[in-house]
Amino acid sequence: MRAKNTHGNKDLISPRLRELVHQSVTILGQVLKRELGQKTYLRIEGLRAEMADLRRSSAGQTQKELAKSFRALEKLSSKERHQIARAFTLMIELMNACENAYRSQAIRQRQMPGIKTPPDSIHYVLTAHPTEARSPQNIWIFHRILNQLTRILEKPVIHFTQAESSNLLHDLEVAWRLPVVRGKKPRVRDEAEHIYSTLLRDETLRCLLACGRDLAPIYIRSWVGGDKDGHPGVDENTFLESLNLSRQGLVRFIDQSLREVRDSLHISGSKELERKLEQLRAGLRTLKCIKAGDGKRLQTFRQDARRFLGEYDRTFGALHGMLLDLKSTLHVFPALVVPLEFRESSEVLVSSPQGKGLAIQRMLDRLAQISRGGHPRWYVRGFIVSMTEELLHLQIAGRLLRNSLGAIKIPVIPLFEQSEALENSVKIVTGMIRDPILSTALKKQWNSRLEIMLGYSDSAKESGVLQSRLEIAENMHKLDRLCTRRGITPIFFQGSGGSIARGGGSIPEQTAWWSSSALKNYKVTIQGEMVERSLANPEITKGQLERITQSASRWPEAKKRKFAVRPEIDVFAKKAAANYKSKISDPDFLRIVEFATPYSFLNLIKFGSRPNKRSKTLSVAGLRAIPWILCWTQTRIL
Repeated sequence: MRAKNTHGNKDLISPRLRELVHQSVTILGQVLKRELGQKTYLRIEGLRAEMADLRRSSAGQTQKELAKSFRALEKLSSKERHQIARAFTLMIELMNACENAYRSQAIRQRQMPGIKTPPDSIHYVLTAHPTEARSPQNIWIFHRILNQLTRILEKPVIHFTQAESSNLLHDLEVAWRLPVVRGKKPRVRDEAEHIYSTLLRDETLRCLLACGRDLAPIYIRSWVGGDKDGHPGVDENTFLESLNLSRQGLVRFIDQSLREVRDSLHISGSKELERKLEQLRAGLRTLKCIKAGDGKRLQTFRQDARRFLGEYDRTFGALHGMLLDLKSTLHVFPALVVPLEFRESSEVLVSSPQGKGLAIQRMLDRLAQISRGGHPRWYVRGFIVSMTEELLHLQIAGRLLRNSLGAIKIPVIPLFEQSEALENSVKIVTGMIRDPILSTALKKQWNSRLEIMLGYSDSAKESGVLQSRLEIAENMHKLDRLCTRRGITPIFFQGSGGSIARGGGSIPEQTAWWSSSALKNYKVTIQGEMVERSLANPEITKGQLERITQSASRWPEAKKRKFAVRPEIDVFAKKAAANYKSKISDPDFLRIVEFATPYSFLNLIKFGSRPNKRSKTLSVAGLRAIPWILCWTQTRIL
């Protein structure tokens, strides 16, 4: 299998990247010949060459050739078609690994300009949807392959030695034998394990902690195990299970760090400090499993750790590098868990304003039990109310928090997702600020920081991308002005995904129109498959954070800028939205969704624990926003 021009216009591709792809895919070809035989290999190679040649063909010729290829594929057995699909899938994964390796090298060589005014904070919120479709085994082997390719790129000339070719050949043989996609629908636990196995790799976590010290304060959150909205698999047990999984990963990470410090102390002959270190490790081992009163045990460990850090610093005049990581870990993860965020829909809250029979109330009760002696915000950072449309929805959330915690100790966060909610967002937030109970919590419990989440996928699904984006921008700036006039710090939480359609794209493009407060405290979701891609290795992780810091450092100049939509753009967007709404409300449109997109096969895709549809009947409202966008992106007609 050759890789000639597989990335499109090869003049736009670095020669080094092109050569890495060529040599790597050639080795994959050896695997295909061995596993499938020469005849099938030649068929796959011929099909690849035909598809590459279509890039230079006219539309008519392209359609003719595609129809011809489709007829040829129809004549093959299902086993043969599966082999071809598998071969191309692995080729794409290998090319992605080559690109990530090249990005890693480019980031390492890049000089980041000095930042005068870094943001106050950067928050990553890791979510499971639209979720990673690849199997954990596939992710594991391609992470190994990425590390190999990164080392190859360190050479001045791209060349695989015999040993390097053999290593890559071996790992690609393993990749061929491993499942590419999940064989069964994942549980919440599976999604949590995937996210934490990526986030809590030693190399990734140490990179994040170092960037938090060198670039800007960095905080990590997760929705996996806390996102109850429309998810029958989330309850108080999955909540605790998710916390325990991240606890185990962080305890392992800290213990490994402390073992390195112990070895250093042993060599230096510091027996008293070594004895106290062993006591600290013994205390750490008691925290492996979270149970009632965990907050009190955490308080004790945190105090012991602070005392040890102080004594070590006084003895040596500086902290061991691993103790710097311990200090940062206790700051970023105060309960030695990845803090979750709870989410429930306004519809469910209104159905039982006292919380009777609601899983979210039981989750809050469990939070109260485990955080006793500490603080609930160590474990859960906020309560998001999806589809917030009026102040009542937030008041009910506050009531449930008081039921369990005695006070509204974690922030209530409105999620404005649709056009009407965005239009009313200023009115609703004004109501929060004036509400005697919520305003007291804002000042006494939330440190006058009001978090507001903005949804991209649902609003784009409702009104089309352009109108949605303009409404989000306009109301973000209005909310920023409202809060700052009242002496409140707004934290804008961007519920955006990786693709342009879900509010993604390059970081400069995403942030160019953000308000000053949104830049000063940068908070975004990293959704599903983007978790592994954003945290693929330390270079990519650091490069992403450097770009965020650079873009977010524009917050002082954004403060002086007035946001306004030009009248002709507003008129155009409204006309586009009207046309879009007319199309998606046409009954014939639903037939297109059913027959021209993967909609009918969503139940066969094992890519998430969350239901893909809100209802069994086909309707625009019944299809969740992310599977909705998946239908159009997969057919390339978005």
